[in-house]
Amino acid sequence: MMHCLRRSLFLTGLYGSAALLLSSSAHADVIAKAGSVELGSNDIKSLVASLDANTRSAVATDSRALEQVVRSELIRKAVLAEAKAKNFDKDPAAAAQLDRIRDEAVMRLWIANQAQVPASFPSEDDIKTAYEANKAALAAPAEYRISQIFVAAPDGSDSAKLAAAFRKVSDLSTKVPSGDFAKLAREQSEHAPSAPQGGDLGFLPENRLVPEIAAAVKTMKVGEVAGPIKTAQGLHYIKLVDKKASTPKSLTEVHDGLANVLRARRKQELEQAYVNQLSTKLAITVNQIELAKLQPTLK
Repeated sequence: MMHCLRRSLFLTGLYGSAALLLSSSAHADVIAKAGSVELGSNDIKSLVASLDANTRSAVATDSRALEQVVRSELIRKAVLAEAKAKNFDKDPAAAAQLDRIRDEAVMRLWIANQAQVPASFPSEDDIKTAYEANKAALAAPAEYRISQIFVAAPDGSDSAKLAAAFRKVSDLSTKVPSGDFAKLAREQSEHAPSAPQGGDLGFLPENRLVPEIAAAVKTMKVGEVAGPIKTAQGLHYIKLVDKKASTPKSLTEVHDGLANVLRARRKQELEQAYVNQLSTKLAITVNQIELAKLQPTLK
């Protein structure tokens, strides 16, 4: 989520409304301050209103997310103020880049404007049809409760480290089949978070397992031990402690998310249709011979 917030804030910084680009004036209700930059309640309301729907929903319920948004806005305004104080925006190269960024933003906003998805889309029938067609993909993945004994041997390790890891694994191979797996994990595993728990990693959905581990556990029975399994990080002995089968999700559970996906897909289709229609209307031609002559000079 915080990654999405940072990305939204960056985009807001580039393409935000003109009101957000103006220096803050003095506020009677200063809520946040960084040097000479101040944010009042109206500033914060305007800022949140400019964010995408998912981020707005997050900051409305998560105080830490809201504070991060405010802190990032203070930094953005402070950087902008410093750049303007140095007349950086008047530098010819910077001005040319700003013009291009603005033109790109206007173009994208115009295309989005031409590809408005009707409020009535998708219909309930559209959502039900998509649900039935994708029911398997929408199901909650199978979950596996795994314990592991891990020996670090990352890809690219030097020969001495690899040799030491394989010696340790060779020794473990004589102990794991008949030994106390949890005791061995506590004593021998090099995975700090799980070793004190006897190697227990808890329940993990199949889509969070590295491919090599996922392939192994899908063929195992509860209580079985497999290994050593080589991954990019090292060598693993794994024990399947328990498993939960994949379970289908109801239409109610996925309804809103599925509607958002269908709207996003329709928007992309309408945008592409607009661009294709415009390309046909413009009857674009390119003199390929002259373009080929020019190409070597572009290095």
